[in-house]
Amino acid sequence: MDKPCKSVKRTIYRLFLISGCVTGLFIKLGFYTGKMKWYTLLYYTNWSNFFVFVFFLFMILFPECNENKKLLNIKGGITMMILLTAVIYHFLLNGKEFHMESIKTAEGLGSFLLHYYTPLLVLLDWLLWDKKGAFFQKSPVFWTAIPAIYMVFLFCIASKGNFIPNQNTKYPYNFIAVDLLGWERVFINIVAISACYIAVGYFYVHIDKALCKSKQYKRHTSVRKRS
Repeated sequence: MDKPCKSVKRTIYRLFLISGCVTGLFIKLGFYTGKMKWYTLLYYTNWSNFFVFVFFLFMILFPECNENKKLLNIKGGITMMILLTAVIYHFLLNGKEFHMESIKTAEGLGSFLLHYYTPLLVLLDWLLWDKKGAFFQKSPVFWTAIPAIYMVFLFCIASKGNFIPNQNTKYPYNFIAVDLLGWERVFINIVAISACYIAVGYFYVHIDKALCKSKQYKRHTSVRKRS
């Protein structure tokens, strides 16, 4: 595939990605009703999708940065961040006591776009377009920074009162609701999620390096056959 063709296809793909992302944010933040729901800023889902939107918009506007090693490591962190959104929603929230609204409704469509559409397209973006083998070995540890900052932010806000309507806790997610579970249980939940997050991060790096080696091997084999 020639580089200009690849660049055009990548740009079109990313425009579809951020279009779905920004549509989901427009809905879930309440703009479609004509009034923003400020309490929705407490949700990790909205922050992770906002980071995706900003980063991918930057990559579209400055395509020459697509192979920058530091930016690819930042992109790896954003990919992990949005995948956490999908995993937490699907396995911890979308269970017996919680069901995603029908996508025939505005809220249901917003949930689908932010929790499934965007994470899937971000993951596929890495598989389809990114230069492999660029991740630093310690990147998975640094990738925990944004979720960690979010947790500190959330606990600080929750200490000021309950800002979420129609909910029996000051926290947006029950598995970190100190007022329902107590600090000990919440601490265990956070440690467990963090450990899994870092482990998956290292697996992600390993797969990325393996794909890089596979591509190099195929290129080397192709050169040998030609010679």
